[in-house]
Amino acid sequence: MFFNYFVTMNIIRNSYLLILIFSSLLFFWRSPLTMAAEKVSFRYGLLEFSIPVDSLETYAKTGKIDRHLDTYIQSASPQELAELQQILTYKVDIDRVTVYRFFNSFFGKTILNYLGEIIQISPTQNGFYGLRSALILATGESEGLNVLNILRNFPTETIHINGKTSLKLASTFVELIEQTNETIAAVQHQSNLETTSEPKIDFTQQPNIRKSGAFTWEQETLNFHDRKRNRSFTADLYRPKVNTYIPVIVISPGLGADSNNYDYLAQHLASYGFAVAVVNHPGSDRQRIEDFFRGINREIVEAQEFIDRPRDISYLLDELQQQQLTNPATNSHLNLEQVGIIGHSFGGYTALALAGAKLNIEHLQTYCQSDAIDYDSFNFSLLLQCLAAELSTTKNYQLSDSRIQAIFTLNPINSSIFGQQGLSKITLPITFVAGSSDIIAPALLEQIKPFTWLESPHKYLLLIEKGHHVYNNSKTFDLIANEPKNNTFYLKLSREYLKAMSLAFMQTYIAKRNNYPIFLNSSYAQFLSQDFLKINLVEFLNKTNFKMLE
Repeated sequence: MFFNYFVTMNIIRNSYLLILIFSSLLFFWRSPLTMAAEKVSFRYGLLEFSIPVDSLETYAKTGKIDRHLDTYIQSASPQELAELQQILTYKVDIDRVTVYRFFNSFFGKTILNYLGEIIQISPTQNGFYGLRSALILATGESEGLNVLNILRNFPTETIHINGKTSLKLASTFVELIEQTNETIAAVQHQSNLETTSEPKIDFTQQPNIRKSGAFTWEQETLNFHDRKRNRSFTADLYRPKVNTYIPVIVISPGLGADSNNYDYLAQHLASYGFAVAVVNHPGSDRQRIEDFFRGINREIVEAQEFIDRPRDISYLLDELQQQQLTNPATNSHLNLEQVGIIGHSFGGYTALALAGAKLNIEHLQTYCQSDAIDYDSFNFSLLLQCLAAELSTTKNYQLSDSRIQAIFTLNPINSSIFGQQGLSKITLPITFVAGSSDIIAPALLEQIKPFTWLESPHKYLLLIEKGHHVYNNSKTFDLIANEPKNNTFYLKLSREYLKAMSLAFMQTYIAKRNNYPIFLNSSYAQFLSQDFLKINLVEFLNKTNFKMLE
């Protein structure tokens, strides 16, 4: 059931793509109105045209373009036609109860309300209820849930597409892609500049830090109960077998993930002498998602989780310190005053909050109420960030922890919940990892632009070209990336990058080992980089030089 969230997001992505394809065809419309019993009507001001759903169905199933459809797709390329056919017939295996629960949650309602401004019941009525009804009913069709069945089950004779809004959406989408590509080129250029100014090092003669280190380790699951919050949670602790003082790293998983998703990273770091605690956050872990789809919880996650996650980490550190006093034989070697944290996605938010980033709830409430079409229309992470708008603006949430001394974040969500004002409070060493093909937390919006807001004197941006939002679980990767043939190699290579770069970062800033900064530069990233999945590491981006970063 964990995959159902990503399955549902795929439905939304395909709906977006369908809108974008047909919106672009409005530019070439030169025909009088075509009427049909069941039709999709595109309206732009006084202009209107309709396409029968039968025409779309015929094309989807046979590839035949009838006279109704031919009028509007004469300018489409073979690739666009193939994409249209694929989008119309893409089948999602999901049951009706799951769809019902998702689209009655905060996330689902937010998505439907937004799409309903484009896909309408009438020219003046939001399509929220029509879309929800169609999605639920379409799951009962023999062909399964696909765009065609959603169209067929829409409760009105005509589906009205707001042409002005959809055209704006299409042009914004194209602009976002162009700006992202320009920014990637800018990062590549900056990486090359930094490489030329760095000392020349033959990394083939240096240790291969992608491979496991010399230390063996043991793993145990720790159980915690915070009475003050009435919250129980667990953490997997990987402890290296050493007799010296042990530097500590905490890993905070993303939404719907648990400690098992990060065992590869924890084990790698432990083999180099770090004690690594991977936390399971009970309000947003895999179990929480499964419970939601079973009907146990009404919402995927509650706003309070934005507060509880950082406090889970602080409580864990408190308890480990207490154990040092009560059971010194067990934890006496843990250095709990200089702790590194690694956070992925929602865990990236958690790490940033602990590092001193300030919540900006008032800004979030204003921003999330806006229905403007801009780049953030394609930023799915805002579904989660805007949930925090329910938090009180009168409370002074103190989430930072002075024991956290360095943070390494993978695809962190942060742009609106902190904003520039909140992120500028961070002065600790920090790394942002971004994937240029991330559809959940787009690199330009959630990592690259926020990177320019950071005031830390030691900051790094690691950009993985063609990188996605996940680094584990092949089924989830297939759904998000839609590239099953590259699954195994992508996961293996991206994990190698993360193991090497997170190790170099933590050895430099937490373990204070002076033989590791040589790995924390553009030259080493280019040494690691492979053509299939290129990476670039930069320490500086001047936003005044790039319009898209302003």
